[in-house]
Amino acid sequence: MSDKNWPIETKIPVLWGDMDSFDHVNNIIYLKWCETSRVELFRRMWDVKTLDTDNTQLGTGIGPILANFNCNYKFPVKYPDEVNVKTRVSHIGNSSFGIEHEIFSKDNENRLVFEGSSVIVLINYNDGSKFKIDSEMKKKFEKFF
Repeated sequence: MSDKNWPIETKIPVLWGDMDSFDHVNNIIYLKWCETSRVELFRRMWDVKTLDTDNTQLGTGIGPILANFNCNYKFPVKYPDEVNVKTRVSHIGNSSFGIEHEIFSKDNENRLVFEGSSVIVLINYNDGSKFKIDSEMKKKFEKFF
């Protein structure tokens, strides 16, 4: 796929400490890599430098929360290596939106090693209610489709 279809690309070095006793990167590390790329998506989507509570909640108490994550491990990754995490918005609902990730291993000829998808719900952190995505926010999300 072209870079146009994957607006966020995050290159991450594989660390020796990412390995487990089975001589490959532990499964939970892939989720951390996706988290790093998801945070980059949020930073760009909301045009903020950091992703702290004030910025995440956009000054209104409205912010994202991870509701679901699904993943498929395709090929083991080992240290040393570098992965490229590609991230995009996959769908936009009434109060939630989907994110897709693909991870590629540089040392394995840029082979696809992982696919993941998640659902992010927008909530009002002040009262815990779901936030209905308005047209302005939908336009921001569509830039990362």
